[in-house]
Amino acid sequence: MARPAGNPVLAPIRRWVLYSRTNLTISVAAVLGVLFLAGTVFGEPLTPTRTPTTAATTGSTTTTTAAPSDEITYDLVEVTESAIAGKTAAAVAKSAPATAMAYAHSYVDISQSNTEWRTKLGRYTTDTPGDTIVAARSQVPVAITGPTTSEIVTGTGDDRRAEVTIPTQAGDLRVTVQVAESPNGPKWQVQNPFPTLDRDEVGKLGTSPSLVSDPAPASRTTTASSTTTSATEPTPSATSDSEPSPPASSDSEPTPVPVPGPIPIPDLDTPIPGAL
Repeated sequence: MARPAGNPVLAPIRRWVLYSRTNLTISVAAVLGVLFLAGTVFGEPLTPTRTPTTAATTGSTTTTTAAPSDEITYDLVEVTESAIAGKTAAAVAKSAPATAMAYAHSYVDISQSNTEWRTKLGRYTTDTPGDTIVAARSQVPVAITGPTTSEIVTGTGDDRRAEVTIPTQAGDLRVTVQVAESPNGPKWQVQNPFPTLDRDEVGKLGTSPSLVSDPAPASRTTTASSTTTSATEPTPSATSDSEPSPPASSDSEPTPVPVPGPIPIPDLDTPIPGAL
C-alpha cells in the first residue's frame, strides 16, 4: 500500500526545524519577530490610562491643554462663603469668584497669628503678602454678608482678568483675580496690590453696640428705678414721728362726729325681749 505523499511546503520546514535544537530556536525567534513587526505595523497604539496634559501641534505652534480634572473655568459662577468651606486651595483656584471669596474668608479671620494668617492668605495670591497688608489686617470680627458679584472677564488667554466684589460689614472688598501659571498648571490668583478693608469702617465695628456691650442702659435703668423707689417710699423720720393717715374717703360728705352721753333707745312697736 503506497504511503500518502507529505505536504510539499510544510514537510521540508518540519524536517529542518526538527533537525537540531539550534534550528528550533531560530525558528521560534523568527516567528516571534514576525508577530512583533505585524503588531507594530497593524496594531493600535497603546493609550495611557491617565494623561496629565495633552499637546496639540499646529504647524510650528504647540499649545498645551490641561486635563479635564485640572481645567480652570472662565464662567463667573457666584459663590457664598459656605460654598468654599472645606475646599482645598487647588479646588478653589479653578474659579475666579471662588478664589476671591476664599481670599476674603481668610482676610477676615482673626483667630490666627500674623505669620499663619500671611501664609494662609498667600495660597490665593500671586506672591506672599508683605508687612503693609499685615498692618491693615482687621483686629475685630468682620462678617461676610452675601455672595460674590463678578464683573465681565477682560483679556484673552493668560491675560484674562475678573473683578469680584464681596460684601462685608465694613463695606465691599473688591478683589482683582487673574489667570497665572503655576507648577501645577494655570489657576486664578489675586493680583497685587492686594485689597484691604477701610480701616475707619472696621474701627466703627469695634465700638458698635453689636460687638461691645454698653453698660449705659443698665446704669440708667438702675438709677431710674432707685429714684422711683425713693420717691414712693416714706422717709424713716416721717414714719417714726407720725401715724399713717387713714385713707381718704371717696365721698364728698364730712365724717360724722360722735355725740357724748348715753345712747338713746329707739322707739319700737314691739317690746324688747327680756325687758318685761
